[in-house]
Amino acid sequence: MYVTKNNQSIIVCSHDVYPHIRSSEGIVNRNWFDVLSEKHNNLGLLSSDKSIKIIDNNRLIILDNNVLKALYYWSKLPKNTFLGFLYRIFNRISVKLFALSKESSLYQILWVKIQTDYVFRISNSNLENTVFWSRILPTFSILPVINAWNRKRIPFIININDPFQNNLKNGYSYDEKVFLETVDKAQCWTFPSKRLAIFMAKKYNLEVNRCFVIPHAMRNQYKIYDSEKVVKGKLKFVYSGTFYKSAFTDSFGIELVKFSLSEEINRVEFIFILSQYDNFSLNWIKKKIPNAIIHTKLDRDTVLKITADADCMLVIDSIIHQDLLKGKLIEAISQGLPILAITYPNSVMDNVVKEYGGISSYQNIENDISDKFINVVTNLESGIWRSDFCEKRREVMTKISEENIAKATIEITQYALERFLWEEGKSQREPIAPITYNWP
Repeated sequence: MYVTKNNQSIIVCSHDVYPHIRSSEGIVNRNWFDVLSEKHNNLGLLSSDKSIKIIDNNRLIILDNNVLKALYYWSKLPKNTFLGFLYRIFNRISVKLFALSKESSLYQILWVKIQTDYVFRISNSNLENTVFWSRILPTFSILPVINAWNRKRIPFIININDPFQNNLKNGYSYDEKVFLETVDKAQCWTFPSKRLAIFMAKKYNLEVNRCFVIPHAMRNQYKIYDSEKVVKGKLKFVYSGTFYKSAFTDSFGIELVKFSLSEEINRVEFIFILSQYDNFSLNWIKKKIPNAIIHTKLDRDTVLKITADADCMLVIDSIIHQDLLKGKLIEAISQGLPILAITYPNSVMDNVVKEYGGISSYQNIENDISDKFINVVTNLESGIWRSDFCEKRREVMTKISEENIAKATIEITQYALERFLWEEGKSQREPIAPITYNWP
């Protein structure tokens, strides 16, 4: 049986989607879904606040689900409120009654049940060539698809942006146990970097040829950094995202203090846009860079306006994230901005930034970060360097373009559908797995 290209219906089951879930995971998922929706003609979404309606047995309509919204609202109420206290009582009873693991909650139980019903209803409809995608974390985003599969086999794909945490001495964590249910059921898996794909395939016994790389998606930007930009006043060095203690290390702090003693510091203005932070992070920044501007609780459009006017974006890596591709790195690349990476040698970030034409500095090499800060200031003040950078960045910007992200998604979806039909005996020939999706 041959299925024509882009003739699938795609159902995305992903709990965290911006703006209802204001997290880095939510932003990455929203960008990918929006990119796909521009290129694909029959797309549905099941998220923390969305459900689906089928029109005339062949068209998908995405709807707000007020029940899901109310459940999420109750789960986030402070415990010192009446409804918040009441929810916690019901949650405690449910966890004990159903012998759930400590990672589960009443909210998760109800969300999974509601979305499982939608997935199963869709699988029983006349909607042809339907492929399900589940994007994690959180891992319970997988459960509606797995639950439906256990009642009726369906083709599905899992996207994993981060490895699972496991603090146990022996055995698998709750997240890992859920994920392992996909090994014999999913048609394929996608990851934002090849290093993560290989790591996960080896650890959980996935078939490597069915593990594909799709970089984090970012919408095409209207304003792109221009080499002819005239700098008025100081150069704007901008960091946007979560303050990770594992990334903002003591050694990084020492290097910032060294840079603050240089002449070049007088030509730089630091701007930090923090999405997740605490008093420690605010004090850390103020101590290392007393004149830094700190923004918090900004909406996404405002953040993008600030970063679009940056002269250099700072992207900062943790030693435990060397195999990962950061969404904020792709965001900076989508705006064509010069980048200074604070990372480790041969990390995914290091390799991408170098290919893009940015500059990497290393947390584990003394004086490297402070020296690179000085170099970046000199480079940004050079028209020749800016022109060379804008020429070099093109190839990487093309790789993360909307067109390439959508193309990869649709082709991998097509492969999953054809492989499922082959497994079900509805096609005689096993499809050939795409081999081009292995960057970065």
